[in-house]
Parts: sequence; structure tokens; C-alpha cells
Amino acid sequence: MSALDQLPGSASPVLAHQGLLPHALRRDLTDLNGLYLELGLGLGAEDDPRFAWPALVEKCLRELDAPALARLGAGPFALFEIVIPEVNSLPAGDRVEEGRIAVRPATWQARCDSFAHQAAFLARRLVEGEPLAARVVLGLSHHMQQQLADWRLPQLADIARCPDLIRPRWRLHPQFWQTLVGAARRDSPRALHWAHCIGVCLIGAEDGAGAVPPPRPPPR
Repeated sequence: MSALDQLPGSASPVLAHQGLLPHALRRDLTDLNGLYLELGLGLGAEDDPRFAWPALVEKCLRELDAPALARLGAGPFALFEIVIPEVNSLPAGDRVEEGRIAVRPATWQARCDSFAHQAAFLARRLVEGEPLAARVVLGLSHHMQQQLADWRLPQLADIARCPDLIRPRWRLHPQFWQTLVGAARRDSPRALHWAHCIGVCLIGAEDGAGAVPPPRPPPR
């Protein structure tokens, strides 16, 4: 049974085409995806694990023009993954990126911190109002959703400062990234829809669990 089969409705084409989010949340997700791509492809992201795409994926991303990047970010899911740590297990020194602030451009660092806060609070909004969407859009497991729901606002803000909160999605699926990037480059609604369906089907795929390459998209 696939991860998608465990989701209510089990209809990846419908999820990918219609989405699970109200307009305002879909708009916010698109904005966050766009900011994530901008930060990850900008000066300051070098060797930052939050933007550690495979080299081939990063190369493909850097070849996209602004309209193609906008199409890439307008999908039904986040291009980044949120990994919720246990609050009590974090040493105080790990809660702030003390070692990185001095070597990153100040403007980039401030925008990256703002992005992480926005992502954390978007996750909280989804958990409170759209729990299925939190699973699809951000890849949040049931356990992670329970943690987010239980945390007070100061805890959530503290976690947003953790450097391990954000990482690229589908890190072990570079072929999928190539499919998604290729669809955005071609500006083909059919190819984008196909890529979105594949992305939804990859929800729940565990790192290192013998990832099966996604199928090639149909001819244009």
C-alpha cells in the first residue's frame, strides 16, 4: 500500500489538480516556495543544509528563468520539508545559528530567519485547520502534527530558529526534481499536472528506503 493510499480519498490527481488549501493558504504557500528558491539560489546559501539540493538538481534550478521559477513554486506542496525536533532534546546552543551568523550576509540571514518563522507558523495553521493538507503540503507526520499542536507560541518561535528545521524535499529523488523542473521550464500545464501527481505519490517515501524512480511524464 502506498503512502497516498493511506490518505483519505486516495486521489492523487484530484489533490494535485484542485489542491487542499483555501485560496489564502495556497497564496502563502506559493510565496514561501518562491522565497525558499530565492534564498537557496542566492549568495549565502553555500553549504547550508536547508538548501542542500543534489548538485544536479541545483544546476537545473539555476538554469531556470524567473517565470519558470514562479511556475515551479506554484505547486500544491512545499518545495521544502519541515523536520520537527523534540524541544526538550535541543541543547540551548543549538537553538540559534550562532556559528553561521558571522559568515553569512546579514540581509540574507535575516530573510532566511524570517522564512523559517513563516514556514513554522504556516505549519501550525495547517495543523489547526487543515490536518490532511499538513500531511500533503509539508510532509508532516501525525506525530509531528501533534507536537506542533501542543507547543506554545514561544516554543514554536524557538524551534523556528533551529537550523535543522528546514531541508529540501525529495532529497533522494533527483529524477523527480528533474521532472518538476523540466515541466516548469516548458510551461506545459499537462506536464506540470503530471509532475504534481508524482510529487503527491511520493509523500511518505522514507529516506534510504529503496526509492523507486518516478515514471517519465507522457509526451507533450
